[in-house]
Amino acid sequence: MMLTHANDGLNELKTNPLFKDVPESALIQLLGHAIIETWPKRLCFLGSAKTIHQFYIITSGRIKVYFYNAEKDRKITLFIITKHDVFDLYHLFNWDHHDVFYETLDDIQVLSIPLPYLKQWMLNHISFYKNALQYIMLKMKTLENYVTSSNLDTTATRLAKLLLQHTNETSQKIEIINGLPHKELAQLIGTTRAVLNRNIQQFKEDGIIDIKNKHIKITNMNLLVNKSKE
Repeated sequence: MMLTHANDGLNELKTNPLFKDVPESALIQLLGHAIIETWPKRLCFLGSAKTIHQFYIITSGRIKVYFYNAEKDRKITLFIITKHDVFDLYHLFNWDHHDVFYETLDDIQVLSIPLPYLKQWMLNHISFYKNALQYIMLKMKTLENYVTSSNLDTTATRLAKLLLQHTNETSQKIEIINGLPHKELAQLIGTTRAVLNRNIQQFKEDGIIDIKNKHIKITNMNLLVNKSKE
């Protein structure tokens, strides 16, 4: 849903877990200092260049967060962030400077809030502070799993875990990463596109998945779960 007026913005904050238990009056106060921005697909920027003064809440679309080593010309994707995700919390909590890149994977929309104001607002709304810490812990757990898997698992196991991580338990449909080019999927599990393609082909031959127009469909959940444990 694209935000078009104040009520849309208020509903967006109400449904965002980061603002759980924050009074509606405080949300309205916050929205009074927010603006809606739309960014085109494939916009790429260094995080510190944008987030040193502004805090962003994604309301639609997906953004890739990655490190880039210029000497080796290698990218490592840390996260795909989407609706209800925010960036960045480093500057919000006055942590050390860090250089990560962002790239929009779709046309996206964000709520942009001046960082100095949000820091002051947060002091008066401890529930947001607690929710933000919980959000950080979940992201740290994701990175912990990524590092562990990168060092211990085969590419096939990492691929299986990636698909399961982004599968809706109710519908058993893959979300967030579906429709992404294989190059993007490869960067998410720390491999090359060629190696990923071989594993995807093997998954298809084993009857685990099917692919149409870059969209992956799980055809045998039990086999996929077993593959993630190998």
